[in-house]
Amino acid sequence: MFKMALLSVIIPFGLSKERPYIKKRVIEKAKYFKSDENIEFIFVEGFSSQNHNLKHYILKQNHIYLKDQDQKVFSQGKCRNLGASYANAKVILFLDLDCFISFENFEKILKLIQIKNITNNPNALVVLPVVYLTQKANEILKNYEIDFWDALIQEDLISGKKTFVKFFAPSSTSSLIINKHKFLELGGNNESFIGHGYEDFDFFVRVLKSCIKFEKMPFNLNYDSRNWNFYNFKGFRSWFSLLGYEACFYGIYMYHFWHIEPNQNGYMDRKHKNHKLFYKHLKNLKDYHLKPLKIANVKNVKNLALIREKYDFDSLSIYLGDFIYKNIDEIITIKEEDFKNYLNKEKISQILVDVNEYDSLKHFLKDYSCVYFKKGILPDSWLFFDENSDEIYKRKYWNFDLSATQIDETRVYFNSLSLEKKNEIIDFLKKNEIINDNDRYKFIFFLKNELYSFAKFGKFYQIIFNKQKLLTLNNCDKTFYSLQSFVYKPYLYEVKSMNIFSKILEFLGIYFIQSIISQTKFYRLVRKLCFNPKGFFKDSRKINFKKLNNESN
Repeated sequence: MFKMALLSVIIPFGLSKERPYIKKRVIEKAKYFKSDENIEFIFVEGFSSQNHNLKHYILKQNHIYLKDQDQKVFSQGKCRNLGASYANAKVILFLDLDCFISFENFEKILKLIQIKNITNNPNALVVLPVVYLTQKANEILKNYEIDFWDALIQEDLISGKKTFVKFFAPSSTSSLIINKHKFLELGGNNESFIGHGYEDFDFFVRVLKSCIKFEKMPFNLNYDSRNWNFYNFKGFRSWFSLLGYEACFYGIYMYHFWHIEPNQNGYMDRKHKNHKLFYKHLKNLKDYHLKPLKIANVKNVKNLALIREKYDFDSLSIYLGDFIYKNIDEIITIKEEDFKNYLNKEKISQILVDVNEYDSLKHFLKDYSCVYFKKGILPDSWLFFDENSDEIYKRKYWNFDLSATQIDETRVYFNSLSLEKKNEIIDFLKKNEIINDNDRYKFIFFLKNELYSFAKFGKFYQIIFNKQKLLTLNNCDKTFYSLQSFVYKPYLYEVKSMNIFSKILEFLGIYFIQSIISQTKFYRLVRKLCFNPKGFFKDSRKINFKKLNNESN
C-alpha cells in the first residue's frame, strides 16, 4: 500500500554558463538526499540558458523532477508554486539550492511536524534561521565529515569567532515548513516578482497575517533596517525574526553556501522594482491577498456556478479548478443552444447549481449532469451532491458502528452548539425519522465526518465533494505566541519597557518618516557602511550615484 510522505521538499534551480557551480550543487543534493516514506524531494527547473542532462540524474536518484516551460527569466517564486502544486505530502518545505539542511535537522523537523500537527493544522508552521557562510568556509568544511557541520558552524556562530560565518539571518523567510493547503490557499508566491528578491518577504507577510497572533507586535512595521544587523523590536524584520528564533531554540539551523553573484540573463535587474512592490503590499497588508493556487491536475479545469446569492468558493478552486459565477436570472433569458455554445467556448467541465434555485432551471439543465449545493444543518457546513438530497440521508449510508471515542467526540461536539442550533438539528433528525440517541450520534457523526464540507469566513477546512474527501483539516485558530514564549527572549527587555514615549513618537509621525527613509537605497548604503565597511567600499566602485539619487527619489 502506498504511504504518503510526511514532507515534500521543493528545490528550485536554473542553469547558466555564468553560474557553473549550480549544476554541481544540483548533483550534490540529488545524491546526498534520499526520497523515502518520510520525505520526497522535488527538483523544479525554471529558466535555464544552458543545456544539461540533470533530469535523468535526478530521476535516477528516485526524486521528482519538474520543468516550468513558461519561464523566460528564472523565478524562484514560480518554481516554488509549481512544486507545491505537484507535492504529494500535506506539508511542504522550500529549500534554495545554495542552502543546506543536515539529516539530523531533518529528523528534528519531521518530529516538529508531528508535534505541531502541521499536517492537520493550517496555522502551524516552522521557520528556519539561516547562517550565511564565507567563501573560505566552502573549502574548510570539505575537510570534515558532513555529520560535524552542524556543530562546527553553530559553535563558530555562538562563540562569535566567525571563521565560517559571514552573517546570521534569524529568519530565512523562504524556507518555511508549512501546511500545503495553506500555501495554496494564500496564493503562494506572487509571480509579479520577476528576477531576484522580495517574493519570499511578500509571501511571509501573508503567512504571518493569516496564521500567527503575537501578544506584542514590533513598533513601526513599515520600517526596514535593510539588513539583519538590528537590535531593536522595530520594523518588519524583527517581526520576521520571531519564528526564526523559535527554530534556533530547537537547535535547527540552515546554512547558505557562498557563491558568486553575476547578473546572468538580467536576473538582478528588477531587484529595485521588486523592492518597491513589496513595500506597496506591506503598506496595504489589510487588503492585500492573492487568488488561491490549484493542484496540478485541475489547473485547466473550469466550473460554472449558477447562483443568485453571492458565494465565495475560492478555497474549493484549489481542488476543483477555476469558478465562473453566473446569475441564474441571466441564464434563463438565453436560448438553450446559446448556453450550450457558451459551455463549449469556455470549456466548462462541471456545472454547480444552488439546489434552492433548481426548479427554475430544471428544463434548462435536463441534459446536463450537475452538482448541487446547499448549506448544511450543522454550523458552517455545506453539502455538495449529484443525486436526490433525500437519497443521501438513507440509513444504509450512516448506519455503521462507532467506537467509544467517536461517540464521545460527537457528544462533545453536539453539546458545544447553541440551544437554537441543537433544536434545529433535533427537528431535522425527527423529520428523517431518527429517534434514539444511538442513531442520532451515528447520523451526526456521518454528517460531520463523511458528508459535509465546512468553511469559516469563506475558507474551507473540510471539503467533501460528491462523497469524495478532498481536504480534511482541523478548524484551528491562529497560533498564539504569548510573552512567555522564548521567541521574545531577544527583545524581552525592550518589549516590557515600551512606554508612552513610543506612542507619542508614533502619534507625531516620527515612525512614518523613519519608515519612508528606511526604504531608500541611500539608507541601505549608510547601514552597510556602519555594519560592513569593507563590503561598502568594495561595492562603491560599482555604484552609479546619479542613478542612485534618481531611484531614491
